[in-house]
Amino acid sequence: MKPSRRKWALLAVLLVPIGAGALFLFRVTSRLEAPSPPKQPTAAQDNPAHELKELALLLQKKPGHFPVLMRMAQIERDQGMLAAAITHLREAVASEPANADAHVELGRALWEKGDRGEALKATEQALAINPKHVDALYNLGAIQANLGDTKDARSYWERAIESAPESDSGKKAREGLARLQGGESRRSK
Repeated sequence: MKPSRRKWALLAVLLVPIGAGALFLFRVTSRLEAPSPPKQPTAAQDNPAHELKELALLLQKKPGHFPVLMRMAQIERDQGMLAAAITHLREAVASEPANADAHVELGRALWEKGDRGEALKATEQALAINPKHVDALYNLGAIQANLGDTKDARSYWERAIESAPESDSGKKAREGLARLQGGESRRSK
């Protein structure tokens, strides 16, 4: 073997254990590092009133900002402030009229408020935008069932199941159909 090859072979034999040792030390020291502390929730997350104030400030800077309007409406609905939620949802719909989700949420809030006709219109508008919107289909079925129109309720719920059978609304539609079946079988006896 030539002397220069012998040097390289010897160098390679020495470098392999050094590299393995460095890798071992790296793995050991990375395990010893302290875990990062858990993230603390912000004041806004703990306090809906505070979050609403922050969102209102954002809305002043950027009127009609869709995500801000939707979040404000969600908080307000959760807090039982339906009139305020409906106001913000109407602004969201005006901001993005082709957003089916905004129409669905407006329909839900209107239903909760007791405005059945407007709830029906808002939810039908969502379906006009997206004929396969599973939440709109489920909600329309629920509205019709509550209004006593089991034929239309069944139709909407069947379409919801067809649209997205494994979604929450698809599963609730399946349950609604089962309740309709149970009610019809009790009436026929």
